[in-house]
Amino acid sequence: MRYMILGAALVAGAFAATPAAAAKYKCNCYKDAKASLEASEGQNINCVDTYTKHNESSSVKEKYLKVYVDSDNKVQGDNDATIRFRPRDGRCLLAVYDGNASTIRWGGVYCNNDSYKKIKPFNFEKQPAAYTPSGVKMPDTYTATYKAETDSKHYKGFLLFTKAADDKKYMQAVCIEDR
Repeated sequence: MRYMILGAALVAGAFAATPAAAAKYKCNCYKDAKASLEASEGQNINCVDTYTKHNESSSVKEKYLKVYVDSDNKVQGDNDATIRFRPRDGRCLLAVYDGNASTIRWGGVYCNNDSYKKIKPFNFEKQPAAYTPSGVKMPDTYTATYKAETDSKHYKGFLLFTKAADDKKYMQAVCIEDR
């Protein structure tokens, strides 16, 4: 199957509605989308890692938090995703929020730095339509956003998906705020 390749116009449209669009993000990006994601004007995306297959897991990390998306959640037929979170460097995970639903998904004290806390659902939000310079509509784009709090720092991040001809959504990036 041929996967979607993002254009700069698509990425710009996807982040126009993202509240923290000016923040800097570290991402694990789909290889074919990397150049467009990093070249998007007005966006601060750094693809620190890439993946070539949608049937393998992906993760991205910051000093006190690692975010993991398993292979079952990189291709979606519905409108939400499951994300796993793991505190790092002796820190504890305290709360995780769904940014699109503006609601807490998990709260407590999770201090296991060796395994992940599986949290769901993170609702997709369809982004405004984007067009190429010649007026051709780009594939539909969806984001699932999160905010995760550790006992040291708070992080925002997102998953970026595009809808393919088979009506499934394919993950293009998993990102965490570079703090």
